[in-house]
Amino acid sequence: MKRQRLSLIFLFLLTIGLIFTPAKPVEKRKISLEDFYEFKEIRDLSFSPDNKWLSYTVIVKDKEKKSRNSDLWMIPVEGGPALTLTYHDQSDTQPRWSPNGRYLAFLSNRSGKNQIWLFNTQGGEPYQLTRIESDIEKFSWSPDSSTIAFLAKDPKIKERKEQKDKMNEEREEDKNQEIIVVNRLQHKRDGEGYLDNRYTHIWLVSISTGETRKLTDGPYDEADICFSPDGREIAFSSNRTENPDGNRNTDIWAVDIKTGKIRQITIEPKPEANPCYSRDGRFVAYLQPSSPVYGTNFLWLIPAQGGQPIKLTASLDRNILPDFFWSKDNRYIYFCFEDSGNQSLARVEIKSGQIERLVSGEKVLRHLTLSPDGRYLAFVQTDSLRPAEIFVAHENDQEARKITSIHDNFIAQLNLTLPENIHYRSFDGQEIEGWLMKPIDFDANKKYPMIVLVHGGPNAQYDTSFNFEAQLFAAEGFVVFYSNPRGSSGYGEAFGRAIWADWGNKDLNDILAGIEHVLKKGFIDKNKLGIYGWSYGGILVNYAITKTNLFRAAISGASDSDYFSCYGTDDLHLWWEEELGLPWDNFDLYRRLSPIKEVKKVRTPTLFLCGQFDYRCPLPQSEQMYVSLKRLGVETELVIYPDESHELSQLVHQMDRLKRVLAWFNKYLK
Repeated sequence: MKRQRLSLIFLFLLTIGLIFTPAKPVEKRKISLEDFYEFKEIRDLSFSPDNKWLSYTVIVKDKEKKSRNSDLWMIPVEGGPALTLTYHDQSDTQPRWSPNGRYLAFLSNRSGKNQIWLFNTQGGEPYQLTRIESDIEKFSWSPDSSTIAFLAKDPKIKERKEQKDKMNEEREEDKNQEIIVVNRLQHKRDGEGYLDNRYTHIWLVSISTGETRKLTDGPYDEADICFSPDGREIAFSSNRTENPDGNRNTDIWAVDIKTGKIRQITIEPKPEANPCYSRDGRFVAYLQPSSPVYGTNFLWLIPAQGGQPIKLTASLDRNILPDFFWSKDNRYIYFCFEDSGNQSLARVEIKSGQIERLVSGEKVLRHLTLSPDGRYLAFVQTDSLRPAEIFVAHENDQEARKITSIHDNFIAQLNLTLPENIHYRSFDGQEIEGWLMKPIDFDANKKYPMIVLVHGGPNAQYDTSFNFEAQLFAAEGFVVFYSNPRGSSGYGEAFGRAIWADWGNKDLNDILAGIEHVLKKGFIDKNKLGIYGWSYGGILVNYAITKTNLFRAAISGASDSDYFSCYGTDDLHLWWEEELGLPWDNFDLYRRLSPIKEVKKVRTPTLFLCGQFDYRCPLPQSEQMYVSLKRLGVETELVIYPDESHELSQLVHQMDRLKRVLAWFNKYLK
């Protein structure tokens, strides 16, 4: 007994010693290329009806299998440990609670196609609800929890499918290849390929029976479904003009659940989207850009039965993001918006149009959602030193509290660099915002090579979210400069439209002015400058190397070079027509703006990267630049990623791109 008491005392003293022994500080290290696998994506936030739980999706990267998978989680709103709902090698996304709290629905591809599955909150394994031929894109619960509406493409016509199967059986060549026949003006779309005559429509599925029926039809695509509070109608956006492929005139419509009768709510010839009923069903809020190209998204309001629309956010010349929600008393609408490299949270009062900023600062907010009782706002937040985590704020608070710790332990190991926010004047006095990221062991008395990053869009912006690429380049010993030149969003409509039909002029000069601004600081080796961009960023790289020999190395990813040959070979014929006109009517403008016109001036070693099936900026555009430089004797290389569209989706290709970018800049700038 005495020995046991001594043992207990010893254990107690040992415990006390462990508690009061100072913790050994974590030895931090530089970020590395392999850390790419550690970053996770969080999205699809959904409150439970009792406001106690928040479900969400976490997308992780599997290094060994070189693939992604996504799982469902939920966490107490007031804080506490998160619970895993699904865990397997497939994709589970979009968790959505039924209004009565009995089910948690989600999309899963575990049966081969993206279908709706259900958790019964009383217990048991999830089970498959829908079994249709097409992938389901998005879905929404009816207010009485009896039905789910979803968006999916038409199934293939049975007779045509049987004929095609018979032809494939008789074909002596590769039976997996299908003959492609198209007859639409919008004949292809990046990520989808060539388009047939199947369209995305609204479907309904009964929770009790699993019976599925199609609610809408015709040669139109529907999107953005939202039930009316009484459950009698579904609002949606769709282009139902005579020639939907020839314009962007999407309107807000409503379809009667019982009869299938469709009525039009908005009538303006502009693209309207994301309808959302007020909680009393009297009004519909929606987004409408000021113009299809370089337009700023404003929040609008219209009576649910149609009538005169009101521009709610007219006083805010900033881009409103798609996720917005009505307050419980219908007094406010909560929304997020882009502003000077940040994404902030605000609300607008319906009667006065007065806008109140709630959560702002050097941070980026995404995936906003509102609790059923209207008390809590949840969103994913990130900043320059912290990857995505979930935050919750009270409806009237300007402070948000973090409730997840998905990246905390990993980030604690890293020695990161804080981007320096800079503002400078361009060639004509226009103020431009940018960021400068220095190496971890920066010494102002040394000279560093510098990489200039250029964002795509062009209507997009670099922001204050965690930037893995920039952190990686800084860890490799480069100074990294990136900015938001004219054409970027987040600075108002006039700023975004400043490059209308004038690419590679003001925007490129804004970037060059920023480089000059940084060079004056004295720690950059002006003979070791590199430039790298993807999509429109790659286009600006093409302009840069044809207009200046300032750069020692360049990387152009998924770019265009000859705009005349873009028309009809990419999926953006409407964009070209709206901004530059028809190519046969404005041949000189197309030719004058094309970077390939001045390709003979290029002296910069340039790496070209592109997906094999990129239909946004087709591969031949990069090939033209590559062959031209090769013919001119300029150092160049072309890398083609098989089975990839505009945005590289396969992990092995994303890693390969990062490795090649680092190797190219290390070769020419160090």
